[in-house]
Amino acid sequence: MTELLYLRDSYLKEFDACVLEILENSVVLDKTAFYFQSGGQPCDFGILKTESGVERKVLEVVKKQGKVLHKFESAEGLKVGEKVHGVIDWERRYWFMRMHSTAHIIAGVIFKETGNMITGNQLGNPESRVDFDTENYSPEFFKSIESKTNEVIAQNLKQAISFKSREEALKIPELFRLKDVLPKEIPEFRIVSIGNFDVQADGGTLVQNTREIGRVKITRTENKGAKNRRLYWTIE
Repeated sequence: MTELLYLRDSYLKEFDACVLEILENSVVLDKTAFYFQSGGQPCDFGILKTESGVERKVLEVVKKQGKVLHKFESAEGLKVGEKVHGVIDWERRYWFMRMHSTAHIIAGVIFKETGNMITGNQLGNPESRVDFDTENYSPEFFKSIESKTNEVIAQNLKQAISFKSREEALKIPELFRLKDVLPKEIPEFRIVSIGNFDVQADGGTLVQNTREIGRVKITRTENKGAKNRRLYWTIE
């Protein structure tokens, strides 16, 4: 099993690891700082270098059948048991760290304002989106979400990480904010708290302080049904 280094340190830009397995044009490492695509957050890009001088661009990182696969155009020259050095595309990573932290705050604001959970989300560049249920579709309502989100960000709240066993975490339903979604295979949950504003179970990469986010701007909204709303935003 691959140790996910970003769960404890989202700011890790480089790391050393060992190749455990080679599958077609992919490798499995004993540890990685590359985020694999999950939970609406895109994967990291970057490079892997071997001690013998082979360098490969990481084009995609996914998890399949319990294995974290780092995909390349070609895995030629890579060997099982060989040590490699990984370098994250930091500009891409940091953008999604800021976006992911913003998504937590928006979800918290929506929950506090409506009592409803997020029904779907997708982080992107230049904009991201969240879906949620509410009968309100007024411009004033969405402007209020934007304003309250920026108020939280301006408080310079620190984001802290802790871990709870599955049994312990499931006793606190407030930790799970994505409606009807609960990973079945996770024995331990990482818990992310944003000051005293919000606490959620989450496995993505996040900033250490809300001041790193910048300012949120809602770019557009969509009515997806009788109650379902879609909100798009960017950060400046």
